[in-house]
Amino acid sequence: MKNIQYIDPNFEQLFAEIDPQVANSFTTEQLAAIQRGLGSSSWNRHSLDIRVSVPIPGLRFYLVLLGGSERRSQKRLRYEKGLYPFWTIKNILFLIAILGIISASSYTIFSFALSYRTAKSKAYYPTSIPWISDQSECENTNRTWSDGKCWDYQHSPDF
Repeated sequence: MKNIQYIDPNFEQLFAEIDPQVANSFTTEQLAAIQRGLGSSSWNRHSLDIRVSVPIPGLRFYLVLLGGSERRSQKRLRYEKGLYPFWTIKNILFLIAILGIISASSYTIFSFALSYRTAKSKAYYPTSIPWISDQSECENTNRTWSDGKCWDYQHSPDF
């Protein structure tokens, strides 16, 4: 390649694949035209562009999630559907694993929230019962008469 600095990583990647004798044969104008072509609107970034390297010991694994408005032609969509089929064994196993992780996480979160709610409702607080004004009636309901009031020492806030 000529002594021209190109910052575009797609351009650099393209020229890394070309035989050095062929790459050196391009004129400055040809190189500029190729760079403009690579930088055209069809190569714009996606609205949603998440690229993550997953640190799994012993494995080199990455995950890419792209999203945005569909700009591909119907012809290209049909071609890519055959080239990159969605329902493959690996994709199905991956989806099952993701659904399993989401299910386990949801179960854990809801179990924790429910146990917190249940634990909180098992706490009892002493409360006076305003509709019982007689000591004998109070004691007949297994409550305690004190200071002229009927007290329930096992009152739940969920009551």
